[in-house]
Amino acid sequence: MTILNNSLSIDDGALGIAAAGQRPVAVVGCCSSGTVGAPTTIDTLDGLTDTFGFGPAVDDAAVILSKAGGAILFCRATTATAGAIGGLCQSGGGSSSAGTLAADGSNTATAVPALSGTPDQPYAVKIVVTTAGSNIAATPVVKISLDGGLTYLATGLVAVSASPQAIGSTGLSLAWTDGTFVLSNFWSSVGANCPTSADATGTSVPAFSGTPNDAYDLRVKTMAASSALTDNTAAVAVSIDGGNTYGDTVAIPSSGVYVIPNTGVTVTFGAGTHVVGDIFRVKTSSPTWDTSGLSSALNALAPMAGAYEFAHIAGPIDVTSAATVKTWAVAREAAGEYVFAQCSARDNITGESNTTRNAAISGSTPGFAGYDGGRYLDVHASYGYVESVTHAGSYPRRSLAALRSARLAKEPPHRHPGRVRSGRIEGLMPDPDGGSSLAHDVSTYTSLDTARFSGAQRVMGQARGRYFFTSRTMALATSDFSEVQRIRVMCVAATAALAQMSTYVADDIDVKSDGTGQITEAEGQRIDGEIKAVMKRAVVLTPNAYASAVNASVIRTNNLLSTGILQARISVTPKGSINSVSTTISYTLGG
Repeated sequence: MTILNNSLSIDDGALGIAAAGQRPVAVVGCCSSGTVGAPTTIDTLDGLTDTFGFGPAVDDAAVILSKAGGAILFCRATTATAGAIGGLCQSGGGSSSAGTLAADGSNTATAVPALSGTPDQPYAVKIVVTTAGSNIAATPVVKISLDGGLTYLATGLVAVSASPQAIGSTGLSLAWTDGTFVLSNFWSSVGANCPTSADATGTSVPAFSGTPNDAYDLRVKTMAASSALTDNTAAVAVSIDGGNTYGDTVAIPSSGVYVIPNTGVTVTFGAGTHVVGDIFRVKTSSPTWDTSGLSSALNALAPMAGAYEFAHIAGPIDVTSAATVKTWAVAREAAGEYVFAQCSARDNITGESNTTRNAAISGSTPGFAGYDGGRYLDVHASYGYVESVTHAGSYPRRSLAALRSARLAKEPPHRHPGRVRSGRIEGLMPDPDGGSSLAHDVSTYTSLDTARFSGAQRVMGQARGRYFFTSRTMALATSDFSEVQRIRVMCVAATAALAQMSTYVADDIDVKSDGTGQITEAEGQRIDGEIKAVMKRAVVLTPNAYASAVNASVIRTNNLLSTGILQARISVTPKGSINSVSTTISYTLGG
């Protein structure tokens, strides 16, 4: 017996087209509480934090809720690697110092590293041997972290040498007294010994502990002095965004313990003096998923088919995890659900230049060189200082992917996310001078667009500090789906087409009596008309005016009697999007 079936495939014709009522966004990622793999509809910020606590997925979801309105679908992913606290560094009214490196207690290496120079800011330096050597001449290799081991600059970036070698543009240099280099041995320069542009002068040194809910650039600034904790006069203000903003001044109790709200981090001051203006800083990393946990969370959305338009992945992906996301989207399409994913690339490593970072994510694995995301992935590359909804008033450095997802959720499917008439990107730190809130302006770093990352950019003629999204996706430049609005409209069209074509399953059709078994012209015209009418309502006619035109045609030459297959071809003419305007202006004598 023949099994009843209805299928639809989306054809990418590579046409060369330039690269109100929406369904919710499904946000997937790590957070501090809630059930893993349980998609939940959320429509209020309180409901979000009460159920799922804090963390990167909650932070992104809160941005989308606040900017797009409506509801979101939230699915917690398993945390594979918990958030961590980096090395302590400090600054204040004292003199500059290159810092002093101390060997780990288990080191057996006899080589001795030394820092020199004047750092441009405080750093928590950690140096790890990655290739052993009996001496410098044996060409050992090390990797360097400037945040206490949370992130590392490219391995071997700074050569092992007896003469000072610059560590990027930090103002620091590294030199070695010759000796043995033992694999995995490390040296660090943190706390009172960290490199700093101006040392703290108080003697009470804080310790940071806990499991961070997210990536924070924590700074604790002394606001009121004391000679000892028992004076009960010490007070501090805390920033989670690297000093862009500080919270209210809070008193430090005699115990020295202060829990930083909703961060998962506690700071404990030791005995000693507190001097106004001293700043103590640590960076933290966010909890992260692995590809197995991400896949499980995405697959948990299967019962919610049709309840969301696209998935927003909280946390950066590389080409390996991108393949996981694409595999999920392809599987959903095979099940009759047409979706895509909004993702983000990684940010700069501490101390890494934009040029180096951009080259890394655009390069070979784990970069995206040669990768084809098809009609399934949008990978965002711009980071900046994004207004936090869960930590009101702060502007931590974040991917703009959540703001992009909010813009997509707010605009109809056919609309370019950077449409100037729709307004600038909302939610960035106020930037009247146009030089501080956006770290990766795609109009400056055009290689990101060439590498098919979406991003944010300024637009000539618009006021400084106003930024707009590009439409690029991770599809190949020759694809019909190289702009995100093309993906969105096709998802709507394909959903409508599949539903309509399913109505013909097991239907009886008049065929010609000439022995060909082909559909009659009258039947063909009837079905053509039905399909076109449905498709026009779905994507052409107001209020769903997402495309310029549609056409549909049943294949007349197929032998229906022998194959039992009705074949049809549906085409959608997309609306154009203006990506570039060229104008000439001049004086004239009139006429």
